[in-house]
Amino acid sequence: MEISSAYLDILKKEGNKALAICQNLNTNKEFRNTVTTIIDDGFRGVNYKAEHILLHDIVKVFDDFEDIHVDTAKVSAKVKFILVYFYEKLQGKDLSKAYDLKKLNELPLSSQFSKNVTTVRNTSFFEPIDEVKTEFALPVILAKFKSDQLLSIGSFLSRIASLIVNADGIITEKERDFLKRVSHKTNHPKIVVKKAGYNEVPENDTLEIVLQELNELIGLKDIKKNIEDLTNFLKIQKIRKEKGLKTSSNSLHAVFMGPPGTGKTTVARMLGRIYKHLGYLEKGHLVETDRAGMVAGYVGQTAIKADEIIKSAIGGVLFIDEAYSLTSGGFNDFGSEAIEVLLKRMEDQRDDLVIVVAGYPDEMQEFIQTNPGLQSRFNRYFEFDHFTAEALLSIFKLFAKKADFILTEDAEEKLMEILDRIYEKRHRGFGNARTIRNLFEKIIERQANRIVSITPITEEILMTLTEEDIPEILKTVKEIILFEEEE
Repeated sequence: MEISSAYLDILKKEGNKALAICQNLNTNKEFRNTVTTIIDDGFRGVNYKAEHILLHDIVKVFDDFEDIHVDTAKVSAKVKFILVYFYEKLQGKDLSKAYDLKKLNELPLSSQFSKNVTTVRNTSFFEPIDEVKTEFALPVILAKFKSDQLLSIGSFLSRIASLIVNADGIITEKERDFLKRVSHKTNHPKIVVKKAGYNEVPENDTLEIVLQELNELIGLKDIKKNIEDLTNFLKIQKIRKEKGLKTSSNSLHAVFMGPPGTGKTTVARMLGRIYKHLGYLEKGHLVETDRAGMVAGYVGQTAIKADEIIKSAIGGVLFIDEAYSLTSGGFNDFGSEAIEVLLKRMEDQRDDLVIVVAGYPDEMQEFIQTNPGLQSRFNRYFEFDHFTAEALLSIFKLFAKKADFILTEDAEEKLMEILDRIYEKRHRGFGNARTIRNLFEKIIERQANRIVSITPITEEILMTLTEEDIPEILKTVKEIILFEEEE
């Protein structure tokens, strides 16, 4: 085993990025609130920080790696060094500053070092609920409140797995499978939501910040213009009211029509924030749900279930995805009961509750027309269209940037060929940004398999996506189109 200065630089840079993310999360109220929802009941009094939860996940990577080896005594000392390095780093201590290279190479050979490794592995950094025991906890938390940091943390854990596998310069088939499992679990974290997704307005948020974020969204030109026009109208209505002038009736409920992955949830979240800053909503938070969150399977239970979710959205926005499914159950379906509860709450809380229903255009028009109450309450319609191939490339590059990856020119050309063909063959259920997210994850898995045997492995190698990492064009297009049509 040899730990070089270049290798230490890789560990240091990875550690600095992870530590910065953790420190940022610790100041995020949404993060702190979400953590409490997956803590084991016996540990609710513990004030867990993001560093603790990330250490829990790093130890899990190490433990899962050891599990695939019959003789754990043969696991490289360099692997154990990686574990100890990040344990110290996430507690604010950099081993590369505390010891010189000679001493660092001697550390893993001591009996005390082995004892330290055992201590780290046995430490209870974070105790989650049973549903998360076998998961990577931090990605689960980040996915639950839809944090932008999910990609960064998922990629970090995948890179730790790559460094561990690459420590001895040899990769087995079992280790390749191990890397795929880590990548899949970190990029597809288990969703742990009992009732609905809950998204609070960020701390120190302002109307200017929201509108800037809206303007920076990729594509959505018409949607941005519609939101800007609505914002200006509401501003003027507020000024007229303050001056004692008559104002128009402001129905803020909206229908979002469009295919999946086109930003409907993101825009709904921004709408809540805009309404809050303009004084139309008290909190401006967003509660996301669907038929499953509102409809029960027994007589009398749907009203209770729906009312509970709607109440949680008072002061903010209730976003109901695929809302037309509330009326698609046929005779004696309980969905109609949920609609009646919804209409009553819209009337009772008309000054402090906004409902946004979303789904495919044809189905949403039929849904609104099924009930006169829905027709009278929804008069704002926003049409979301498929992203162009150029926009899809920009979305891919955004995913890559957030996860510390860059595309070579050849890789970008090959990827663009895939996107052009996908866009040309798209159908109404095409997943847009969701499809690009899945493609991105497939590509970084291919990259991990390509570079895992490279020694020494540099930061540039870890970050670069080459033409070889982009899957075969025709096969990829066929898989995406067929898979999404089957869904």
